[in-house]
Amino acid sequence: MFIRDRSENGAVTIFLIVTFTVIFAFVAIFIDFARMYALQTKAEALTHAAARSLLSAFDKELVEQYGLFAYGETDENYIMSKVLQDNFDLAVRSDDLPLLRAKLDSSSVELLRPLGIYSVFESQIREEMKYKAPIDFALDIINRFKPMAQVMKETSNTVDLLGKLQKLYDKREAKLDELLDKQKKAALTVESLSSLLPRSPSLSLSDESVSGIPRTAADLASQYADYQSMVEADRERELLERVHGMSIGFYQLGASNIFSEAGRSIRNAQVKHRDSLANARNLLKEVSEINEQMKVIIEQSEQRSAQDGYNSVSEGQSTGGKENVVGNQEIAKIREQSRSLLLPDDLIADFKSDIDGQALQLTQLQSEMSSMLAEESSVMSASASSGSLKSVVVTASREVDVFLQKYVDHGSNNILEENAATLERYRSYDNERKQLENQAGAKLKDASNILTQLKELKNKLSQYQEQFDQLESYFSENRTLNQDASSAEGTEGSSLSQDPYDAGEDAMGSMDTFYGGLSGVMSGMSDSCFQSEYIANYFQYFDVSTLDELLKGSGTGKLEALSEQFAYDKQEVEYILYGFNNPTGNIAAAYGEIFTMRLAIRTMEGFIKNVNKGNPLLILVSALLYGVEKAIEDMVTLAQKGSIPLSDFMKIELTYKDHLRIFLFLHGRSDKRLSRMLSIIRMETGINPDERATYAKGEVTTAMTLWFLPGVAKAMGSVGALNGRVEGSRYYVDKQADFSY
Repeated sequence: MFIRDRSENGAVTIFLIVTFTVIFAFVAIFIDFARMYALQTKAEALTHAAARSLLSAFDKELVEQYGLFAYGETDENYIMSKVLQDNFDLAVRSDDLPLLRAKLDSSSVELLRPLGIYSVFESQIREEMKYKAPIDFALDIINRFKPMAQVMKETSNTVDLLGKLQKLYDKREAKLDELLDKQKKAALTVESLSSLLPRSPSLSLSDESVSGIPRTAADLASQYADYQSMVEADRERELLERVHGMSIGFYQLGASNIFSEAGRSIRNAQVKHRDSLANARNLLKEVSEINEQMKVIIEQSEQRSAQDGYNSVSEGQSTGGKENVVGNQEIAKIREQSRSLLLPDDLIADFKSDIDGQALQLTQLQSEMSSMLAEESSVMSASASSGSLKSVVVTASREVDVFLQKYVDHGSNNILEENAATLERYRSYDNERKQLENQAGAKLKDASNILTQLKELKNKLSQYQEQFDQLESYFSENRTLNQDASSAEGTEGSSLSQDPYDAGEDAMGSMDTFYGGLSGVMSGMSDSCFQSEYIANYFQYFDVSTLDELLKGSGTGKLEALSEQFAYDKQEVEYILYGFNNPTGNIAAAYGEIFTMRLAIRTMEGFIKNVNKGNPLLILVSALLYGVEKAIEDMVTLAQKGSIPLSDFMKIELTYKDHLRIFLFLHGRSDKRLSRMLSIIRMETGINPDERATYAKGEVTTAMTLWFLPGVAKAMGSVGALNGRVEGSRYYVDKQADFSY
């Protein structure tokens, strides 16, 4: 079986060959694997580098004018492939030992997230303003308004309280007047009885002869005995022999008229009193309810949630001084006087007692009148007793006199006049207050007329309307991109109330919102603040000196000569803020809102300067009148100088731009505001943000030739042991890189 002497030469060689082959195959596979992983790393780095290089082709105009980044107009695929190919070429030239010999197989780019998308735009604004906005806002706004926080809080609380009380007070007093009026009108129905029944507290009737037709109940009773004797005398005679027929007829005619008129009068008085006094009781009930409402409002006046913002701002840290505006204690004391506006409970009880007393007095009168009217049939038949008739007439006359003295006649005995005088003592300041209300209303009307003139001026600026129409078109396109089709037309700040109380409440309401917003900013910056400061820094605002002639009462003639100031690019901030699609609407809105803010601050001063007026409502209207007058003066000063002192108690200048910054912050962020900004950017640069991407998604495929055992590599790739793929003798790597501004 074995050949003993066969040669064994070459066995070692074969062994070495087999061993070397195994080692070579093993090493070869590792060499290709090393090259594959090296290609993975290089492809990853090149893809990211290419994506970064691609985004370096941003539009310089957007950056320079608005600090925004968006991809320019260069073909993105060209840049991507050029950067990649240059890198591969450089690698070939610089490698002394080219191990990879990789090549670019393909590349593609997808540009996403246009600048016109709200989230993208807001993100870039936030990035642009994250350092500048907090500093500028703290220095220019927070530091200026923080010292006024407490005094403005007291002003707001006082205007809120007294404004509510004023409305209820006037409503209550009107109901009291109506109540007394109903009592008076009901009482006047009894006055007609005085023409039938003589008025005398000590009436005495003596017998008289019948002479014509009796006109009063006194005539009726005085002539009754004579009438009765004539009836009895004629009763004994034959019909043709009766001599007193005419006198008897006259007497009976008068008696019938008197009884009929008296009955009609007392019935009318009864119905009128029943209805009027029922209404008076209801009115008094409403008066009592209003009085209780006023008590509740006074008790709750110190619990307003709006004052939390003022407190937070006052207690917060700032980079300014710590000195606060004084006067908050004086204003707080005004609210302490508010209870003087309440009616005492015993006064309301007295009014109720007087209504019941009037009803009872009429009941007594009605009873006596009924007794007198019951004599009619006896009188007509001449069967009554003369003494009894005189007695009921005297008693009825006395009741009429008592009633009229209490409720109709002028004098100290008139209960209704005494009640009216009592009310007037409580209203001792009302006449002066009403005069000041009228003055304040007239001043507010003057301010409102300026707004009206501004709005009407748009009809003479038709040459600029096309610009606003174009902005509206861009606005709509951007809203559609963001899946919102609402209109751009604004509504904020477009009118002034001509009621001083409503104007004051509106002004303080805006101040409440402002300080509430400031308290939020002091605890952390918000998008609203970032956007407000961005708009103020990058967009053009109106030259307020243009309004100088109008505010001085010179009309709109010179404004027309300065019509170019109403072009859209001269009022970009105002358009973004209010969104009116015409040349003057946004300016009018800004004027109205500045006036409202000045009214709030000047009203605070007015409280301090009128604190000793004696009546809280008089102090309120005096403060409002002062505020309106000074606010109008401030508007003129602002147009002339471009700035005004923040307050008489703080000589810090506040510019027109500062006011706009406040209103931008006050109104808060809104999607419409973002669309208006983007519309202006498109109008100014000709660049459509809706089409300019801010995000690049790049995909790159690189390839290299495998040196050893491509089949083995392919088999390993098929079972998921490789990243990439093997086709023939080539190995391919796909990489993706996403970058954004």
